[in-house]
Amino acid sequence: MGGALYGWIKLRQSPYVAFEAAREALAQARAAQAERYAASLWEQAQRSWKQALMQWQEANQRWWAWQQYAQAQAVARQAEQQAWAAARRAEQVRDSLYHQSHQMLRQLAPLLDSLAQWLETLPYRSAWSQQFQEAQTHYHTAHKALESGDLWVASEQAAAAQHRLQVLEEQLRDYVSHYLAQLPTWRQWVEEARQEARRRGSLLLVVDKMARRCYVYRGTQHLATFTVELGPNWMGPKLYAGDRATPEGKYRVIRKLGPGETRYYRALLLDYPNEVDRARFIRARREGRLPPNAQIGGLIEIHGEGGRGVDWTEGCVALRNEEMRQLFELVPVGTPVVIVGALESWPILRLMRNPTANYGR
Repeated sequence: MGGALYGWIKLRQSPYVAFEAAREALAQARAAQAERYAASLWEQAQRSWKQALMQWQEANQRWWAWQQYAQAQAVARQAEQQAWAAARRAEQVRDSLYHQSHQMLRQLAPLLDSLAQWLETLPYRSAWSQQFQEAQTHYHTAHKALESGDLWVASEQAAAAQHRLQVLEEQLRDYVSHYLAQLPTWRQWVEEARQEARRRGSLLLVVDKMARRCYVYRGTQHLATFTVELGPNWMGPKLYAGDRATPEGKYRVIRKLGPGETRYYRALLLDYPNEVDRARFIRARREGRLPPNAQIGGLIEIHGEGGRGVDWTEGCVALRNEEMRQLFELVPVGTPVVIVGALESWPILRLMRNPTANYGR
């Protein structure tokens, strides 16, 4: 009876139950990826587990009458508690990272669309294109990581995409805002031209480059609006032949070119370069802003063959042939033409944040 009692007491002291509980908690923590998402707590649980195993082994090496497992049990229970804490923390971190990454990517999607639209519209800058491509790469990598459950990577890549897009957006905003600082001058040109057209009862053409529109007036009456395409380097005045920039200024139609006289269906030839253009060209050459042997150029027209959906001309203003035919029949030689960068600022800056806005194109 004494031997049976002693064996029962030793069985009660066995750390088996405590170690199984700790092993189960560690398995749950591992399943929750505590090693990645609760690293500190996971390391504590691992240390306690190794210490408990070592103490159990040391107790087993003693003579059976002196085997004591209380300390091993205590450390095993400590490992269990730490493992469950690591599992809970890992779940919390994973949930937080998932929602944070998901929300960030959802917010970045319209910004990506908006900036892509603007990069297609604004004159080409390789640095902008590179930044945008890097942001796209981070964005798609974050999406794939989120789908595969690699939440740290998803969070890091989403944050990297957000940073690059915000920097690019700021650069584009600064660039566009600097350009639009000339709005008062452009509006003054148009107002003066409209007053003159009102006095004479004559026609007036106003080309808004940023809106991609050509407005036709007779005196104060608005007659028509046509969609236009420009030179790819349209933002800013024309400086020299071959820069593919559409000029900005006050011009006149000096000749009408019908079928057989132009390769662009029909055309209205403008008096570019005028005195202002020549002075700008001389100043740019003096300041070293022109290529060697640059010439001021000419042959700027409002012509047909437009409707391509991109800016493609050598600096001219292109309309669809049907609209060009209407304009050609309407406009006499001598008609004033005012070409401005923009007439409004708010639709442009709004579109940079809202890709669903419909302005210009």
